[in-house]
Amino acid sequence: MTMTDNLWGLEESWWTMGSAEARHRMHPSCVMAFAAGLMQGEDILAAMDAGPRWDSVAMTGRLTVEGEDCIVLAYRAQARQADGAAHDAFCTSTWVRQDDGWKLIQHQQTAPADG
Repeated sequence: MTMTDNLWGLEESWWTMGSAEARHRMHPSCVMAFAAGLMQGEDILAAMDAGPRWDSVAMTGRLTVEGEDCIVLAYRAQARQADGAAHDAFCTSTWVRQDDGWKLIQHQQTAPADG
C-alpha cells in the first residue's frame, strides 16, 4: 500500500472519526472552508463535538497531487448519517508530512451545481 493509499484511507475516516482522533490527525493551524463559513484549529474540533458525525462516505472522481512533503486530494463526497441525512460536495484536502506523521492542514467543500 502506498502513502497516497494510506492518506485516502485517512481522508475517508476523517468523515466519521470523532474529535479526539481528529486532533491526532490534524495540523494545529488547519483551516476549513464550508458554505457556512471558515474554521481553524480548535474551532474545527469543537464543531465536530457539537454535531453528529457522518456514518458513511463514498468518494468518487479521485484526483491526487503529490509533492515531497505535501499531498492534495480532490474528490466528490456523498455522505450519509444514520437518520438518513445526506451531504454532497466537491472537496479538496491538503495533507503535510510532519515529524509525527501526516497531518490535515486544509479542507474545503463546494456544493455541486447539480445538487
